[in-house]
Amino acid sequence: MLGNRTLETTKAPASARRDERASIDGRARFREAGSNPFDAELFDLSANGFRMFTFSRQAIGKHIWVNLPGLQPVQAVVRRQDGNNYGCEFVNPLHASVADHLKAKLAK
Repeated sequence: MLGNRTLETTKAPASARRDERASIDGRARFREAGSNPFDAELFDLSANGFRMFTFSRQAIGKHIWVNLPGLQPVQAVVRRQDGNNYGCEFVNPLHASVADHLKAKLAK
């Protein structure tokens, strides 16, 4: 485990979400353009994005590429930050069946 991730972010109303989030427990690597990859701990996932915990500081609006288990790198944008917790949105949402497969594979 990368560290304590007990901080909670403010949750958007359910009506504001485009897709249902699933609580997961997984690890991923991500990188910025031209940089070495960093480790991240994933703790929720939807077809539109994910939340991760990492010690690597990220700026809101930064584009990153994340390696999800079994997939090629997927581009995402950092949208929210709360300490070392980051909310990211996929540039191109995952297909629903791919998201469902990852949610099942990484379920807590």
